[in-house]
Amino acid sequence: MKLRPMINPIIFNAQSIQDDLLSYFLWTKGWKIQVSSGLQIPLGNLLADIQDILGSEPNLSFLRIVEEQKVSEFFVRRLRIFIESDDTNTAKNEAIEYAITKATIASEELCYRCGGIFHDDTPVNNDYLAYYESMHNINEYSMQFMKVCIHCVNQACKGYMPEASSNDSESIEKQKETETQVKKENKSSEIKTETIPKKQQEKDSEKTVIEDLNNNKNNDEFGKSIILYDLKSLKKLEENYEGASREQVSRIKNLSKKLKESTPERLLVSIPDEWQKQCDELQHNFPNFNEVTQFIRHQFALSSVSDQQLRFPPFLLVGDSGIGKTEYMLTLANLCNTTLEVIDISNAQSGSTLSGSESFWGNTKTGVIFNSLMFGDIANQIFMLDEIDKASENLAHQPLGALHGLLEVRQAQQFKDLSVPEILIDASHIIWIATANSVESIEKPILDRFLVFHVETPTKTQMRNIVNNQYERYLKQSAAGQFFEAEIRSDVVDELCKYHPRSVKKRLSLAFGFAANEKRNYLTVCDIQNNKLNEERKKRGVGFMSVDI
Repeated sequence: MKLRPMINPIIFNAQSIQDDLLSYFLWTKGWKIQVSSGLQIPLGNLLADIQDILGSEPNLSFLRIVEEQKVSEFFVRRLRIFIESDDTNTAKNEAIEYAITKATIASEELCYRCGGIFHDDTPVNNDYLAYYESMHNINEYSMQFMKVCIHCVNQACKGYMPEASSNDSESIEKQKETETQVKKENKSSEIKTETIPKKQQEKDSEKTVIEDLNNNKNNDEFGKSIILYDLKSLKKLEENYEGASREQVSRIKNLSKKLKESTPERLLVSIPDEWQKQCDELQHNFPNFNEVTQFIRHQFALSSVSDQQLRFPPFLLVGDSGIGKTEYMLTLANLCNTTLEVIDISNAQSGSTLSGSESFWGNTKTGVIFNSLMFGDIANQIFMLDEIDKASENLAHQPLGALHGLLEVRQAQQFKDLSVPEILIDASHIIWIATANSVESIEKPILDRFLVFHVETPTKTQMRNIVNNQYERYLKQSAAGQFFEAEIRSDVVDELCKYHPRSVKKRLSLAFGFAANEKRNYLTVCDIQNNKLNEERKKRGVGFMSVDI
């Protein structure tokens, strides 16, 4: 199946990829394929080639297809393809490598935003190009050498009309022609350039562009986009450090350069299409988190009747160590197709972990919030504050100090990293989740900002369910899974029910190794008890440090 080029002005239209393309390749389900809609042609041709080479149901041990921004290119993103086939046929593997090379080259010839071909006959408006350069802070010299998507430039600059001199009849005629074209494309928003000052036109146009970005809505993995920060703040940042020390100037130049290689636009992940079914699975796999899962279900329901955006109010999971709090959050983040940033608060020495260190320090560094948002692709990431109850109570450190503002939407919209306070970041879309063993040591102003869920240690019945789920998950995720019995034996389940959920995962992993070593395709109680013997040896010590009593 070969696909024809198409024009689609929506950026990161993951719904288009899912509906128009991946529905033809059902064998890709479960693998990570995160590609902008503009690149669906080379992606589709690649998947078709893989299917032609390996058969209608390719036997793959790994598949991941993403994209990366090309340095000094604004409209180009290169496909990054990672694939491993279980087929040992050398000729087939070479054919797969050739298909990957072909798809990678093709992806660089299309605009990742709209799928348009760079070298076409679309007329270019030099005023539009100049305005687009200024709007996105693109160097005019660089613009001459990069691949430019004229279609995207024309779409983004709709409504912008350069002011013409009253004595320049040729310029006036050109302006009228452009104005007429704009009116045809959007009759509901006619613009009379002779009555609108130039500065007001630019301001209104920039507002229109931002609104267009914010209104790009999909119903699948990605939703609308937001503008994370103002590009003008980068210029202010560079100006503030003129005349500073060589180390400071070098740091700011490197940071500014890195930021200019991307855009201030970030994605907002949408709720999963099958969120009800996935909540059922979450409830089945984590039965002792029923109250939390019910809360998640209700939040999905709220989003489903509004803008589809993934969002939760800050919530705190309180319970004993080892009952599966972190595992639950990892599973939830994977379900939501967003990133999970785990921050170990027990090891945080100061507030710089979250919000960076003061800019006057010679070794100042940006914090995890700045780094994740500014150099990531997603605005509504999940941040998990692990062991928040173990935060330092020393007033000189206060690792949670930044949370007072970050957990309030209005203040989070103007977040400043202490290392680069010139840049205001919209951190209001971050999803905040915390874990703790108890709430006694958490300061009240912080605790009051979280919804608190007390997670109990699983009952024996719940533990049996957890053990069976862990066993099934290992069979699905491990290459050796197909060797073992489809169901775990009852006496082995009874033995594993004696331990915490976190310990079950570790013991199962070791037990499979014991069984494989004896060429058995099933686990025994002895496989689990061997783990226990190993732990007892550790407690007694090793070598000359061991003491027998």
